[in-house]
Amino acid sequence: MELFRAEMMCVVEDNSSTTCRNCGRKMKLVRAVVDSESGDITRMFECACGKRLWDD
Repeated sequence: MELFRAEMMCVVEDNSSTTCRNCGRKMKLVRAVVDSESGDITRMFECACGKRLWDD
């Protein structure tokens, strides 16, 4: 059985210009997840209005 631990590996700077589709404000990067097999990074953004957006 394989067990995996989630731990913080680095700090990712928010250099995005992602805007909210609801209110038009800039969204804040709240989480980044790295796929260990492919190395792809998926980011989660959140707006002050409460909307969340995943990119991949």
